[in-house]
Amino acid sequence: MVRQARRGPAGCVARPLRAADGTAGFIDQVQIMHSGIGSRLRELRQSRKLNLRDVSQLSGVSRSMLSKIETGRSSPTATTLGKICEGLGISISQLVGGVAPRDVIVMRQSEHPVFRVPKTGFERWSLSPISEVRTVDFAMNVLPPGRSSGYFPPHKEGVEETLYIMSGAIVLWHGETPYELSEGDSIFYRAHFPHRFDNASAVQEARFFVVVNNNDTGSF
Repeated sequence: MVRQARRGPAGCVARPLRAADGTAGFIDQVQIMHSGIGSRLRELRQSRKLNLRDVSQLSGVSRSMLSKIETGRSSPTATTLGKICEGLGISISQLVGGVAPRDVIVMRQSEHPVFRVPKTGFERWSLSPISEVRTVDFAMNVLPPGRSSGYFPPHKEGVEETLYIMSGAIVLWHGETPYELSEGDSIFYRAHFPHRFDNASAVQEARFFVVVNNNDTGSF
């Protein structure tokens, strides 16, 4: 059952989250390196004839941070990566996994592109084939106990998301409103609001699917 979460002081969920350090399970299958994200970001930027200042103005991420990400000297948080992708008008999967314009694509378990935030252990597994013309992005998120994804920036108006909890439980913050979701629950929401995912459990990892539909807006 989907429930609006109880608020604690200052609008927070009553159960506090632990400090964000540590690792998540399933890590041995994470193949992607953050330097790979950086090189893809640089290739995309250069293909669009953009400099770091241009991307900084589009995304709100500083030039120094963009430079560190491109050179592999810094790993972006989910919030930072979301800002970059939103500024460039692409999905996180398109940046993490590149473009694969083939009619049939089989992705084996060890081949899914994965974005991972080292500090929190939050992982985003890209499950759908990515191309420049697709309007749907399918991903699985893995959130360790007591961790938060951090806020994802608002998508463009018209983008929608559907979320399904495969295991564990999370609190989805949609703007200023929290929703408690448990295993088997699903929720649909318009994604032109800031949103984040919190795992308030101290012991159980949460895994959940997210389908992002850009509804032909031309951007995720």
